[in-house]
Amino acid sequence: MWWSKEMEETPEVRNELVDRIINYMRLHAYEIYDEPGEVNIVYIEGMNTDGTLNDDRKNVFNDIRLVFEYKDNVPIITGIWEGTTEPSILWTERPMNPGGAARIKFGQYQAWQVGMHGHKIKHEALVQTGGLVSVHRDLNKDYIRTGDKIDTGYFGINQHWGYDLPREDLGSSSAGCLVGRTKNGHQKFMSLIKEDPRYKADKRFIFTTTILPGDEIN
Repeated sequence: MWWSKEMEETPEVRNELVDRIINYMRLHAYEIYDEPGEVNIVYIEGMNTDGTLNDDRKNVFNDIRLVFEYKDNVPIITGIWEGTTEPSILWTERPMNPGGAARIKFGQYQAWQVGMHGHKIKHEALVQTGGLVSVHRDLNKDYIRTGDKIDTGYFGINQHWGYDLPREDLGSSSAGCLVGRTKNGHQKFMSLIKEDPRYKADKRFIFTTTILPGDEIN
């Protein structure tokens, strides 16, 4: 299993968290992959790595990225890291799209393939080349989804690292992507998901990812 140094929660807490996630996913009829080695990638907004909620302040790595899979028919979390599902202040105030910064719509999408993220300096990531994603366009720059126009398409909503930035500042790391804060954690995330037998059989395999609101995971 891949665990970051920031994590101190007990196996009991982890088991309880994965049970809550699965219950929520079943309630919303989301796909759950339960064959040996198949990974389920989940981001939870406004949640700490110990499963507790936080105030979900803007411009903070206060969301989680996690992977769970089934072993001996039992779901277990095999990796969990600090991350963000939200654009930073920088890219909200100076959006790349004239319609406003992208804030991903909660839900499940089959849209990502292993590829490279970045411009001058690239790193391995999950890139949005396999399917459409829906986002809320924060045109009024209020940092919430309520009332925002929903836009669906290929927007480069990649899953990449956060350049080891401090937890309290997203900097330029996210314009709407799904970001794991640390380079080391991201590399372990990539190593973990690439063990999925579906990816091993087909390097063009399209990964599914689920984005959930933390305050509804109970």
